[in-house]
Amino acid sequence: MRAFDAPAYAALAVAGVALILLARWAARRRGTRWDTFVALRSGEVLLTEVIGAFVLGYAIGALIAPPDRAALGPPGRFGGFGALRSLPVALGAIGAAIAALAHVDLRDLLLGGRAARNPLRSYIGWDARVVAAIPAGGFGEISLRDGMGNLISVAATADVDVATGADVRIIGTRDLNVLVAPF
Repeated sequence: MRAFDAPAYAALAVAGVALILLARWAARRRGTRWDTFVALRSGEVLLTEVIGAFVLGYAIGALIAPPDRAALGPPGRFGGFGALRSLPVALGAIGAAIAALAHVDLRDLLLGGRAARNPLRSYIGWDARVVAAIPAGGFGEISLRDGMGNLISVAATADVDVATGADVRIIGTRDLNVLVAPF
């Protein structure tokens, strides 16, 4: 390893951690443009976090065993693509796989049937505004912005009376409706 390689790989590791933190910060703002354009959500997997995990794994692997610069050239007759068998790429791929699998609900994926799914669960944690008053235990209407920024309106229920115009957070689902609570 040349003398200037170690600081470059350390900076790459910091960039990977920064991407992971940025993705998680943006993902906490569900329904906003931060979630849509920064976290790059694909279902529950944050693509920005997966890229950050790959970059971090690659940097750690490069600090341990620097990649062979000769293997980065075009593939030869006997055994090209040598860079794909290197430790940095392997650790990067492992890091990306762990980041992706950490957000996948394997229990629901393997055991859940089509009837067991409730798409409204994806809105849990989002903020909304009441557009039709919700009596305690009854039903009303809320509006919120979806992942693309479009204003949508859905039926909602609450355990307490919630007046029109109140800001609420979606805290769960009850049957096929969202359950909200004022904050």
